[in-house]
Amino acid sequence: MKIALVAEHTSPLPAHKGEPTCGESVHIASVSRHLAKLGHRVTVYSRKDAEDLPGRSRMGRGVNVEYLTAGPHYTLGEHEISEHTGAFASALATRLDEDTPDVIHAFGWTSGLAALSAARTAEGVSEETPIVQTFHSLNASEQRAGLPERQERVRLEAAIAGRADAVVVNSADQRFELARMGLPRTRVSVVPYGVDTDHFTVEGGVATEPWKGRREERPRIISVTGLAGGGADALIEAMVRIPEAELVIVAGPAPIELALDDDARRLELLAKEAGVDDRVTLTGPVDRKEMPRLLRSADIYVSAAPYDPYGGGLLEAMACGLPVVATAVGSATGAVLDGTTGILLRSARPEALGAALRGLLSEATMRSAYGIAGADRAESRFTWQRVAAETERVYTRARPQEDELLAAVGDDAH
Repeated sequence: MKIALVAEHTSPLPAHKGEPTCGESVHIASVSRHLAKLGHRVTVYSRKDAEDLPGRSRMGRGVNVEYLTAGPHYTLGEHEISEHTGAFASALATRLDEDTPDVIHAFGWTSGLAALSAARTAEGVSEETPIVQTFHSLNASEQRAGLPERQERVRLEAAIAGRADAVVVNSADQRFELARMGLPRTRVSVVPYGVDTDHFTVEGGVATEPWKGRREERPRIISVTGLAGGGADALIEAMVRIPEAELVIVAGPAPIELALDDDARRLELLAKEAGVDDRVTLTGPVDRKEMPRLLRSADIYVSAAPYDPYGGGLLEAMACGLPVVATAVGSATGAVLDGTTGILLRSARPEALGAALRGLLSEATMRSAYGIAGADRAESRFTWQRVAAETERVYTRARPQEDELLAAVGDDAH
């Protein structure tokens, strides 16, 4: 198949190059490469957000990335991007006319709007060409986690889901939300986020810099999260209850810029007031090449995020053999088997986090058992190869079958 992946707001190239980036970039880069390995030809269409980006870039055999001009050549926020979705859709329609795909797959609601509009106006795209929509996150789910309400987005997400030929989500929670919007469950496929189990493995070295020597002194707890709204506050407060351990938070801007970041300064002040500042480290972003070594240097991975639509950090930690503690939200509910690969908590209150982490640190045998089971689960269920194969099956089901096409031709003849 010729597959068009539409990702207006992100590019797969940062993830392909191993740079610190968002979960969606990792998803699109990984799925496109593995779809190509299955014999398909993939073109990713993204908005040009930098002046020096080429119009077209080859990401590997069978995968190309095309950058379409729509708005200014710099990174935009979600609401700013939506202002340029019309221009992006027009540019996309032109390209779909020139290189007509067999399947169009949009990631995110603005990309879904662009894909539906472009498919309608592009003369080369037939009505039989299926449009598949992936929602990594729904605003209805975000609201339940206490994030801001975006009523227009809720309405648009429901409309896009209703018009797409197939909808893909990362978790059963998201399918439940779409059912509440009125979308039949049979129209929605749950295809989880994945992990590169060739890169994130149990075997290999561990990171020592920039915390050389501390690994031998204290047990290490690690979290990959956002500085604002990612649960970092609760984790720092929980450290008061775990005096023997250190916490490494992989988040925020580069270390040289941390002193200028409002959220980083707030968290550092919180750690100082709690008396744990000597045991809490904010690393800034870490290259994906170095992440396995950093994860393997820890004893436990923890996620206190009130909402995690990807669960990528959890899966990468599991693949590296770490037991995990996470709040039972979003993708975590599908990734973590409570009592088998880690611990799922109903809430991320500091008391609950502290009790779970302290208990797990005191049980070396349980940590080892959880780590082994987690690595096995990552390898058996969440590889990108399997995610791509399941995505391919969604395409196959969405495409009209040969007998349907023959019937349509017969009807036209009469």
